[in-house]
Amino acid sequence: MKQERGIVVIVIFLLLIVLTMIAVGLTTRTRMTLQLTTASNARSEAQHQANGAQSAYLEQQRQLRGESTLIRNTGITTSTDTSGVFNTIRFRGETQCRRSRTATAAHIVACRHSELESRVKYGKRNRGELSVITGLEQPVLNIVGG
Repeated sequence: MKQERGIVVIVIFLLLIVLTMIAVGLTTRTRMTLQLTTASNARSEAQHQANGAQSAYLEQQRQLRGESTLIRNTGITTSTDTSGVFNTIRFRGETQCRRSRTATAAHIVACRHSELESRVKYGKRNRGELSVITGLEQPVLNIVGG
């Protein structure tokens, strides 16, 4: 009878160890899944924030008309949004437009090509950085003509 009790205690102890290991494994997996989901949500939010900042920046520059940084055709212009988004405009050059030329006479309209980059930091302690880069093409009168 004593031996049977001892065997039962050992079997129960082994079952408790196995169940504890399963519980620890499930807890670890759940925690990792939660961390991955949080990181994915933070990145998605940063993507939306950068896209929204680009749209707002372009609208702001459109309203400035003659004072717009989009009119300048030299250098790099950088600004910081109120939400912490860094917008950078780089002038790339002036060439013929990619659009159809049937609307205008040859070489009257050129296009100013710029690049707008919006960067936002996100995640735990702002470790992640996301950049959205958009190409801009502005039709302008060609001074040289053709």
